[in-house]
Formats: sequence, C-alpha cells, structure tokens
Amino acid sequence: MPVAVPVRPPRPPKPLALSLKQRKTAVLSVQPAPVLPNAALAFIFCTAALDPPTVSYIGPSFQATQSQATILSHVNSQWRSVSLTIPELWHHLLLFDLDSDVNEVERPIYARKPWLKELFRRSDPLPIDIGIAGYSYLPRDPVLVGLELEHLPRIRTYRALLDERGWETLSSCLDEPAAILESLSLAFRPAMGRTSAPAPQLPRDLFNGHCPRLTKISLRGCLPSPSDFSSAVRANLTSLTVSQVSGPGVPTADRWLAHFSGMLRLEHLLLEGGAIAVSGRRNSQTRVASSEAVVLPSLRSLSLEGDVEAIGTLLHRLQSSVDARISVSCSEVRREGGIDHVLAAFGECMENAAMGIGTGQPVSFMAIKGGESKLEVSDGSQSRHLSLSFCREDDPPTPTWETVLSKFLGTVPFTIASLMAMEIQLPSAPPSLIRSLSGACQLERLVNLSTTMLRQMLPPLQKHQMTMGMGSPCPDLFHTGSLLSPLPVLPALHTLHVSSSDVFSGPSWAALQGYLRWRALGWRAVRVIQVPMSGGIEDEVVNVMRKLNISFIYVE
Repeated sequence: MPVAVPVRPPRPPKPLALSLKQRKTAVLSVQPAPVLPNAALAFIFCTAALDPPTVSYIGPSFQATQSQATILSHVNSQWRSVSLTIPELWHHLLLFDLDSDVNEVERPIYARKPWLKELFRRSDPLPIDIGIAGYSYLPRDPVLVGLELEHLPRIRTYRALLDERGWETLSSCLDEPAAILESLSLAFRPAMGRTSAPAPQLPRDLFNGHCPRLTKISLRGCLPSPSDFSSAVRANLTSLTVSQVSGPGVPTADRWLAHFSGMLRLEHLLLEGGAIAVSGRRNSQTRVASSEAVVLPSLRSLSLEGDVEAIGTLLHRLQSSVDARISVSCSEVRREGGIDHVLAAFGECMENAAMGIGTGQPVSFMAIKGGESKLEVSDGSQSRHLSLSFCREDDPPTPTWETVLSKFLGTVPFTIASLMAMEIQLPSAPPSLIRSLSGACQLERLVNLSTTMLRQMLPPLQKHQMTMGMGSPCPDLFHTGSLLSPLPVLPALHTLHVSSSDVFSGPSWAALQGYLRWRALGWRAVRVIQVPMSGGIEDEVVNVMRKLNISFIYVE
C-alpha cells in the first residue's frame, strides 16, 4: 500500500516592509573593500591598456586600445596619480599620435602641440621610434619636426618625409648629440612647382660627431654632406641607402669611395636613382687602374644603378667580402672597355656563390635575357642581378649584346658547370652560348625556350661534345674517357620548358623533333616537356612524344 506523506503548507509571504528592512541591514553590515596598493593598480593598468605591453608596432586597433590610458587616468585622484607614474601608458599613445595621419583641418598642429608636449613629458625616459609605420603620404609639418627633435637624445628611430620647410627645421636640429639614435631615414620631396631644385644635403657636422649607436642611414631625394662622414658615423654604420636624387652636388664614384673609407662594418650599400654622378673624365681606365682600393670587409649586399663608367670605377676599387651579393644596373654602355670591370666583378660574385664560398646558397639557376638594346643576367633573384642598357650610337662604337655575353660567359665556367636549370630568352643563339653549354654537365632543365631559341640552339648542340674544364664539379662518370662514345652536350638534361605551344609547328618543331630523336638514340633522352596551360597540343605531336617515351606536363 502507498505510504501517506504529509504535505507541508506553503510558507506565508513576508511583509514587504520587513523584506526591505532585512536587505538594508545586510548591506550596511558589509565591510568596505580594501584599497589596492599602487603597484597592483599599475600592473592592472598596463595589462588593460597595453596589448601586449612590450609591442611597439602600431596596429589597426591601437587607437581604441590606447584610449584606455586616458580613461583610467580620469577615474579618481588615486588612479590618476598612479597612471601618471607609468611611462609605458603614454609612450605608446605618443607613438600613435606622431605616426597617425592626422586631419590638419580638424586637429591643426597648434592645437595638438600642448598635448604632444605633455605626452613627451609623461613618457620620459623611454626611447622614441618615429615613423616605424612607414613614410606618410604628406610632408611632415615643420613645427612637428622641431617638437620631435627637441627630444633628440631620446629618439632611437627617425623616419620622415620632408619638404623645404621641414628640411630647414631638421637641419637646424641635427648638430646636437644623438646618444641612442640607431636609424635615420629621410625622404625629401620639394613643394609643387619646385621640382628642379637641387637635392638638399645633410649638415657637415652630423650630430656633432656623437652618435655611437647610429647603424643605418637611408636618404631618398637628399644627399649626405659634401665632406666625408665623421669617423663616429663611419665606424658603426652597417647600412647606407641613397636614391632618387638629381642636380648639382651628387657625388661622383671617386667621391663616394672617399665616403666609404673606414666603413669597416658596412653590410648593405645601395646607390640608385641618380645617386652616382658621371665624372667629367669619361676615359678613366688608366686612372682607375692606379687608384687605391677601398676595403669593405663586412659588405654582404651591394646594389648599384647608374652610368657604366661610374659603376665600373666603384666595382674596380671596392674590395668586399667573398660572399657579397651584387645587383648592378648600368646605362649608357657605349664602348667595350667601360664594362670590363662590371663583368669581372659580377662574374666573380657568381663564381664564389657557385663554389660555395661564404654563407649564402650556391648558384643552381641562371637566367639570361636580352635584346638589341639590353642584356640581363641573374640567379633568379634580385641579390645577384646584372642589367646592361646599350646606347644606340655610331660613334664611339657600341658593343653588341653578343660581344658582352661572350665576355661574361668566359668569366663564369664554374657557375655554368654547377647549374641545375637555365632560362634563355635571347633573339638568337650566339656561338659563345653553345660553347658555354658544352660545360654544363649538371644542367637538368632548360626553361622558357621560344621558337627562335629552339630553331637556332638545338641543331648546334647536336654537333658539340661535352667539355670538362679545370676544377669541374662533374662526377667521374661524366668524363668521356670512361665511355665508349663521347657524351652529348648537357648530359643530365631531362626536361624542356617551352614558352608556348607554337614551338610544335614549323621549323622549331622540326628542330625539336630532330633533337629529341637524336638524344633518344643513346641513354641521355629527354623525358619531360613542360607546356603552358593556355596552349593546345595536336594529336600528331602527342603520338610522336609517346613513341619517344616523353611526357607532357602542363604548367602555369
């Protein structure tokens, strides 16, 4: 039988007055919360306002995050006194205000100046990095430049785009010591209608000779002082960039070499966009040969652009580390003698990389591109790149690209022997190229072959035999003395990459088919042909390749 359970009657509701009285008594009996110490408040403020506290990069959400600093300082007197003792809160807010694109109509500099001065004071003594987000699209206000450089002893990085007024303010402030300055990047852009003005120059006595940490100088549209860098600057400088300059005052090659003297720690050097003036004495071969060498033992990256005579002078006299990467762009190539030093220096750079000298990667790829007025050679990157623009004039005689290419190929035999892939885009196949390919014992791929190159290059390759130069890295298996018959040129070749499907018709197809059949007779047959995806292959071509056991691969 079910057991009867007594039912408890519902509790009668309390009177409203009694309930309110009990709650009021409970609130009054609660003890007040203890006041947090200032150290704990400072830690909480930094955690709330800095995300993370040590990051100096200015991201998209930086403004919303940093506005918390001002909010925290306005809660009460204790919070304000604590927040004013935390330089990190105001340091990040200062950097954002200096580097942000400010609407000068809504917030003119005269209205921002008191607030910026206060931020400089509150962030003291933390170092300041100005312009870390990159150059602004507008020249920096001269009043702002003056305000920033009042705190030059605290500036660690300074990058700014200036016009004439800003440069005048800057020049008047660069005679003070810069104890912690590490990087100085200046870009000059003249005001509208003043594009013909000469490039401004840095003051003669930069930072009064006291800048012990300055390692990087980058100048765009402006120049260093006409006199040499001070010994303090030369001793520590690791990177120097000068570009986009013109007019009087641009240093010649000899003047630059005087600047470089004593820069034993210089690792990166870039002179482009008119940074090297043409000397008045064009025929300088004899004078250059007797000049003193300038030693830059730490140089790792060298990029030069300008007149071939000036660049030849620089490359002839500069002595850098054996693994330095060289990128050279020469214009006004008028006679053969003017490029001898350029070809020798670039060839030595390629040879050192091919032999594994230094810490860089060895060269396994070479691209040769050119035409009637230009020749380019590179390892597939911008770190080793040679560009020559020929001057089309009758007097003095201009060397042809074939002559220049022949000279260059003669300086890089070890590089040719070390290549795994090669891109050739030339109007024709000169004999010097065929002779060089006869030493490419490790070459596996020919890239971007056009109809002209196939028609002119493949038949001569069938008539040559592979050659072995002194110090060749090719294994003993490739030596012709160990085989019953001589090896063909390019014994390791197994892949051809064509530039278009047009190569499978006309004379180029006949040359290609004959070359493939010739290689298939031995044990050095080509196995893969890479074709752009945009082109179609006819059935007749597919059948021929199938009989030769050659695969098609479509590539982008």
